[in-house]
Order: sequence, then C-alpha cells, then structure tokens
Amino acid sequence: MRFCLKVIFLTLLFACSVFAQTDSAPVGDRPYDGFVGNWTGHLEYRDYSNNQRVLLPTWLTVSTYNNGKSLRFDYVYDDGPHKIVKETTLVTIDPAKSTWTSSGDKSSEIYQVEGLKEFLQKGRGKLLLTGNGTENDKPVSVRITVTLQRNLYQLVKETKPAGDDFQFRDAYVFTRNGPPEPQ
Repeated sequence: MRFCLKVIFLTLLFACSVFAQTDSAPVGDRPYDGFVGNWTGHLEYRDYSNNQRVLLPTWLTVSTYNNGKSLRFDYVYDDGPHKIVKETTLVTIDPAKSTWTSSGDKSSEIYQVEGLKEFLQKGRGKLLLTGNGTENDKPVSVRITVTLQRNLYQLVKETKPAGDDFQFRDAYVFTRNGPPEPQ
C-alpha cells in the first residue's frame, strides 16, 4: 500500500512539475513557438484606387526556417474567381537588438520592437513595430501592431506620410486550424 501511495505521489509530483515548466517557462531563445502552425483568416487592405477596404480569405502556414533562427510565413490568398495568390515572407526577431526583420520577394524591412521582453517571457502578447517604408513610391513611417494569443494571430499595419496622421494600410486576422502544439 505504501509503495502504491509513493508511486502515485511521485507521478503527481512529476506531472505537476512538467505542467509548470511547459505552461509558464520563459521562451527566451524560442521566440517563434507561438507563431508556428496552420492558420485561417483574412487579409483586409485599403484599396488606394477607391479608398475602400477589401477582404480576402487567407490561409497561412508558419514554420521555423534557417535552423530555427527565423520564421517562414507562407500565405495563400483567394483573390477572386480562378485567382489564387501565394506569397512567402521570412521573419527574424533579434532579441539583442530588439528588431523584427521581414523579407519577402520584393522588399526587406527592419523594425524596432517594443514589448519584446514581456513577449519572450510569455511566448505571446503584443508587439509594437516601428520603422520606415515606401508607399506609392513615397517614404512613410510604419507602425505595426502584432498580437499573438494561443489561438489568435493579428497584425495591423498603419502608415504615415510626412506631415499626416497614421492611417490603416492593412490587417491580417487569423485563428488556428487546430489546437496549438504543446510547448
């Protein structure tokens, strides 16, 4: 009987310690774990030709890249009858420099990141990215808000030409296709 109680106690103790480690351990050098997976949602963007907002159904697969040093975002957009568009973006988060580098087929941008320390501790949360970009061949300031929760990924981009206020440019809103992988 004592042996059974000891085994049960040790099993519970082990289970509690594993749960505590996986649920609350800082992610530190694993800033990408929460992004990885398959997501479904939409892209909303402002059409400059008529200033209206357009919604496109979008699927996203996020995987680690470059031996886990970066993320690969593979987007598939349903842009109307018989028009499927695919796009790949590579993202690298540098905790030492507090930067987020985003590279695609046409461009590469580096943003300063606020909120990274808390994000890395929890593996989720909100990041504010700021930097410069080009829009309609003119320089703009860029502000991007990234929100990552267990089953929600949202990115909202606002731009500002010199002398103007920030305006909505585009936004992605995704939910996971299935439950997240244990961390």
